[in-house]
Amino acid sequence: MSFDKLKGKMTERHVSQEKLAKVLGITVQSLNAKLNGRSQFTLEEVVKISEHLKLDNPVDIFFNPSVLKMQRSFEPEEEVV
Repeated sequence: MSFDKLKGKMTERHVSQEKLAKVLGITVQSLNAKLNGRSQFTLEEVVKISEHLKLDNPVDIFFNPSVLKMQRSFEPEEEVV
């Protein structure tokens, strides 16, 4: 998980922890714990964050590298015509 990337996206989009916490319906303290790895984001929170920050590829932020490898192995191969 790369919460530095998430924090970077928040900065790019000018979204404070207070604003994101409000979007998620949690306290700033809860969000801070999640951003610092002391607590985990729920799937619902990941979806809300991805939509609010317009993340192109949230998988590389919220999941570890082995999930990325697994995801790539399930992607369909291009057909050559």
